[in-house]
Amino acid sequence: MTITLFHTGWNYSQDGPGNRMILHFQGCNFDCPWCSNPEGRSLEGSLFVRKEHLTESVCPHGAVKGKTLNRDICRRCRKKECLNENRNQGIGFSSFQMSVEELVQKAAQSKPLFYDGGGVTVTGGEATLQFPALMELLKKLKAEGIHTALETNGSHPKLPELFPFLDLLILDIKHWNRENAGKVIGKMPLNVFENLKKANLSDVSLLARITLIPGFNSTRDDMERFISLFNSLPEKQELQLELLLYHHYGREKWEAIGEEYRGPGDLLPEEKKSEYEALFRQKGITIINT
Repeated sequence: MTITLFHTGWNYSQDGPGNRMILHFQGCNFDCPWCSNPEGRSLEGSLFVRKEHLTESVCPHGAVKGKTLNRDICRRCRKKECLNENRNQGIGFSSFQMSVEELVQKAAQSKPLFYDGGGVTVTGGEATLQFPALMELLKKLKAEGIHTALETNGSHPKLPELFPFLDLLILDIKHWNRENAGKVIGKMPLNVFENLKKANLSDVSLLARITLIPGFNSTRDDMERFISLFNSLPEKQELQLELLLYHHYGREKWEAIGEEYRGPGDLLPEEKKSEYEALFRQKGITIINT
C-alpha cells in the first residue's frame, strides 16, 4: 500500500516528545487561507516554482518566459518534461509516493535517533484522507515498538479507530463553532467535536491546539467559548492545550504554487497569547508549550 507525501523531516519536541521523524501526508479537506503548507492541500499535488532558478530552457512548450510560468500551458501538458527529462531547481512537484513498508523500514532503521521519547509523527495536509494506508502504517510502527503521534484536524468519522495504535493525538481545533468556521475554511464536520470527546475518554494522550488567527478565533470572547467547549468534555484524562501564534511563514509558498495568499495581514502580539494562556489556566486547563 502506498502513501502520497509532500515532505519528510525531523524536529525535536514540536510535534510530540523527543526527537521525531515527521511525515507530511499530501491532501487536506479544509481550505484555511493562512495555511503554512499550501503545497500539501491538493490530493493531486502542486507544481511549485523557485523563480531564482527558473530558466526558459526547462520547458519545450514555451511555458517559461523570463521568471514567469504560464500555468495554463502546464495544465494542458502531458509529458511534463520539466519534471521528468529537464529536471531542475526552478520547477518541482510537491508530492511523491512511498510504500508503507518503505516508511516502516525507514523508521525502524532510525530507532537510535528517537531519543528522549521520540518516534514518528504523522501530519499533513490531513493524513486521515489516506485512512487505510495511515491505519496500516500506525499498526506496523506500533508493532516495531515505535512511539506514534498523529496531528489532525479531527474531521474523519473513523478517527477513533486509530486510537489503539497511537501514543499521542494532536487535535488542531480551528474554531469553537463549526458554522463560523465553515464560512472561512470550508465545511467543518460535527464529528470534530465528537472525536474530541472520544479522544478525551480514550487511553491515547491528547493535546489540543489552537492557532490564534486574527479576525477568526482570537478575541477574548472566542477564548471564553473555547473554555466552555473544553470544560464540557467528559473527563478521563487531563486535557492539555497549546496556543500557537499565527504567522506569515507560508506566504512565499502560496506564490510558489501560483496562488494568492489569503491569510490576514495582522499578527497577534505575544502578550495577547500570554494573556489567554493565563485565562485558560485560571479555568483549570493545563497549558503547555512545545
